[in-house]
Amino acid sequence: MADFGLAAFSVFFMQSPSFLEYQRHLATGQGRSNCETLFGMSKIPGDSQVRAKLDPIEPSRFDPMFDDVIEELQRSGGIDQFRRLNGHVLIALDGTQYHSSNKVSCLQCSTRQHGNGKTEYHHDMLAATLVAPGHNRVVPLIPEFIVPQDGHQKQDCESRAARRWLEAHGARYAPLDPVFLGKAGQGSSGEAVGIARRGDDLFSRQPICEAVLAAGGHFLFVCKPASHPTIEEYRMGVRLDELKQRIKRGRDWFTYRYQWMSAVPLRGDSDALSVNWLMIEIVSAAGKVTYRNLAFRWRQPS
Repeated sequence: MADFGLAAFSVFFMQSPSFLEYQRHLATGQGRSNCETLFGMSKIPGDSQVRAKLDPIEPSRFDPMFDDVIEELQRSGGIDQFRRLNGHVLIALDGTQYHSSNKVSCLQCSTRQHGNGKTEYHHDMLAATLVAPGHNRVVPLIPEFIVPQDGHQKQDCESRAARRWLEAHGARYAPLDPVFLGKAGQGSSGEAVGIARRGDDLFSRQPICEAVLAAGGHFLFVCKPASHPTIEEYRMGVRLDELKQRIKRGRDWFTYRYQWMSAVPLRGDSDALSVNWLMIEIVSAAGKVTYRNLAFRWRQPS
């Protein structure tokens, strides 16, 4: 059984479109393959054999491996290289699709109806990743799969998966003092700027914010005006605190403009969380806005 697991894992180490066929070629030509020398495999299983053996295994069986990586980073001091904002670590949440087909499906598939009448079957998951601006590595954390849930008629979604992840795993990462981030992206000119990068504001709703706080974390989520009218109403007509900085990048000068407002209600009811709103805008020397993003944050009392 170990050979099947190692065969699947070893795919990440080679650039050949068909790893197993490449290994067989090496074994034929040189007597021993990388599967034997690097991974200690006794035999090279075929693709169909790997799928048949590994598909029935619950993904949660691999959860301890993610914990081992974090423990090693803490033991070696490597986790300190990921700390930002006065000692916090940053955990980015994002949904990703890893299977899509109009023909192949299973009971765990989500579905999407297209205008041409065809049904698309797909598998998605909520990925949680330890990230840090300026660091050239990321650390994947335990994922949460977006699959049909017992007792729910509606399809599963990123929002529900994020809340399940926080409830199940938030406490194990709380000692790292994490700040949770929403989906990341890039500015209009391609630069990656700051902590909360451009992206959708799927996670900037009160239920997820409350789930983050219940797990002992902090959050910094993208905040689009159209989906947060209460915040927009509060800041309209108000003279906001502002900071401007002139920064040279290469041969060109840019103006970084920051605005912020404290204690703004997240939504328009009596139970709304109070958050801190902020904006970053980058303007070129020609006066063109090359990047603009809005976000809000909440930090647990120390």
